[in-house]
Amino acid sequence: MIVKMQRITSLEAKVIYLTECIKNTVKLFVFKQQIYAKSKLWSNNELIEIWKTLLSKKRIWKRCRNDDTWAKIVQMWNLYHNAIKLIKNQFWINFLNNIKEKEVFQTYKFTKSHLIEKLFLIQNLQKELKIEFNKKCKTFLKAMYSSSLKIQINEEVLSNKSIQWSRVIEEKIKHAINFSTFRKALESDNISFAIIQRAYKTILKIFNLVYSDLIKNDYHLKIWREDMKIILKKSNKSNYSISKTYRIITLLNCLNKVAEKIIAVQLSYTAEINDKLLNFDQMRDRKQRSAIDAVLNLVHDAQMTKSRENMLICLLLDVKEVFDHVALKQLIKILIKLKISVNLINWVKCFLQNRIIDLAFDDERQKSKKISTEISQDSFISLILFLIYIQYLFSKICANFRNLQSLSYIDDMMLYIEKRNIDKNVKILKNAAKITFT
Repeated sequence: MIVKMQRITSLEAKVIYLTECIKNTVKLFVFKQQIYAKSKLWSNNELIEIWKTLLSKKRIWKRCRNDDTWAKIVQMWNLYHNAIKLIKNQFWINFLNNIKEKEVFQTYKFTKSHLIEKLFLIQNLQKELKIEFNKKCKTFLKAMYSSSLKIQINEEVLSNKSIQWSRVIEEKIKHAINFSTFRKALESDNISFAIIQRAYKTILKIFNLVYSDLIKNDYHLKIWREDMKIILKKSNKSNYSISKTYRIITLLNCLNKVAEKIIAVQLSYTAEINDKLLNFDQMRDRKQRSAIDAVLNLVHDAQMTKSRENMLICLLLDVKEVFDHVALKQLIKILIKLKISVNLINWVKCFLQNRIIDLAFDDERQKSKKISTEISQDSFISLILFLIYIQYLFSKICANFRNLQSLSYIDDMMLYIEKRNIDKNVKILKNAAKITFT
């Protein structure tokens, strides 16, 4: 198998061969669990035994058909239903007691209605209402994506002193595969992270060869640039004829997610060892830079301000739809200006261009459509790329307002200043917001 893989020259063909090998192995050795409509998570052996006893009593009654045997059936039937109530109640209590972090949203899944309603009439940019499926698709595409762009990178602009892009080693590939969650929705190939992790233990040399070749050649596969997007309604919106009142869920290939995660971890590490890439107070997708760290940073500054008997005035900003307004051309310029390795720039260019999507809603699926996209919030690499994209905002703030401090957590930003005069602080924050975001 490894010899055949080494003979294949095309990167696309290598990944297709790897995918087929995994699929064929799964078909041969993995038992498919059959899920029925009447499957019950709360059922147990005790309940099964009571049901068997009930069936036995019914068989006896059919032979005898007297009042005593019928009374025993009624008694056993009541016992069975009471047992169901108790077991269901205990199952629910155990579930709530053992719930962790984001699993709390699973309670909503168990209690909400599973009915998925069809989309309403969708209003386009000219405020015309569209009812046909294809016209709704065109309206969503125009709202979500810009026209196709071709970006040429001038090699002369790229500095010889660019930041060194470290070689992909086996440990990085292993980390990206083994530390991926099982709870991701599957794409059409039905290869989950659980399958990938087990396959990696058996054919790790092939995985290492494929991912090393892909990243070494700054290439992101065409088949991985094909996304299925499911459109669902957001809750509690007043006007569902506007395209922005719908949530878009992207189903990505799990092998693709591994490649993105390798690049994201590598770029995050590069940002930590080079101070010029990111501002110190930019949080998320970095080691020891979580939401808790952002809050603790603010609390510490507030306590220090209080000890100096000054006042801390904060301006909280929540920037909407930031990922939809990241210009690919501008992102490439920023990466070049920051002297990012040409390998990464070429990979980002390949990753974001010539993408193909399928829209799915109302029990229909649109034919594949070629689009030019901004960075997607669903991708592993998007968060760190967005942090790099906005890092010049913070240098702009520092240049114009020396006493002003800033914190950011992706698209949530905070500007704050320490002084005794409230009116002056408010004016400074207003000016800072105008200069920074205009």
